[in-house]
Amino acid sequence: MAPQITSWEYLTMLSEEFDTKTGEFRYTMFAVVDDDVVYFGQLSMPQHEITFQQLTSTLGPIPDKDIFPEWPSSSVELTRAPEALPPKVYIKRPNLSMYDVFKEHNVLPLLSQGLLQEAQAMQVLSQHPHPNIITYHGCRVRQARISGLVLDRHPKNLIDYVKHGIGTVDKGPFMEAFESAINHLHSLGWAHNDLNPGTILVNEAGMPVLIDFGSSHEIGKKLTTSRGTKGWIDEDMKDYTTSERRHDISALDKIRSWLDKPTFED
Repeated sequence: MAPQITSWEYLTMLSEEFDTKTGEFRYTMFAVVDDDVVYFGQLSMPQHEITFQQLTSTLGPIPDKDIFPEWPSSSVELTRAPEALPPKVYIKRPNLSMYDVFKEHNVLPLLSQGLLQEAQAMQVLSQHPHPNIITYHGCRVRQARISGLVLDRHPKNLIDYVKHGIGTVDKGPFMEAFESAINHLHSLGWAHNDLNPGTILVNEAGMPVLIDFGSSHEIGKKLTTSRGTKGWIDEDMKDYTTSERRHDISALDKIRSWLDKPTFED
C-alpha cells in the first residue's frame, strides 16, 4: 500500500513537465521512497491544483527490477553499507526524474545501469579519499539489489547557499579547495564531466564538497546516459561523448565566473 502523503516535503521527487517546443504544461510527476520501495505517480494538472489525497491515490509501486541493479557477482568489488546507518547520511537513489521518459522509450535498464556505474565510481574514490569529495559509506542493499548509495549529508548545494544568502563564499579558498578535489580526481585517471553549482555542496565550514559522480568515467572512456549539463559545457550535448579533463577545466572557469555574478533559473 502506498504511503499517505500529508506534506510536499514527504516526496522524494516532484516535477512539472512542459512541452519543449511550445512551452505548454503537460503533467506533474512525483515519487516517494518508503522502506526502499519506490512509488511513482503522474497527474495531468499543475502542482497547485493537486491535493495530497490525489497524490496518495495515484501513487503505485515501481518493480525493483525496473530501477535497482542486482548486487554484482564476486568479480566486481563494491562496499556494502552497514544495516545500521551512521547519522547525517543521504541515500542517493536512481534518477527518478527520468523514469517516465525511459519507460516511454523502453530503456528502463539505463536507470539501474546508471546507479551501478556511480557505485563503481564511488568505490574508486572511497579508496582514495579527499576532504572536498563526498564521503561514501557503501551501497544500501535490499532483496539482493542496490537500492541506493549511502553518502554524507550536507544541507545545501552551492546554488541554494548563494541564492538564499545562507553564508558568504570566500572565493579564493573555496575555489582552491574545489580545484584540489578536481586535480585529485584527475590524478586517479578519472574526470567528473558534470561540474556545475548544482553538483557542489557546501559544508559547515563554508567549503565545497563535490558530489554526483554519475557522469564520472576513466579519462578516455565513452560517456553513457549521464553526462554534462547544458550551459556548463563548451559543446553541443550530442558531441559530449568522452570523459576528458578539459570538460572539468572548462567548467571550473565557468564556476569562477558564476561566483562573481550568480544567476538563477526560475
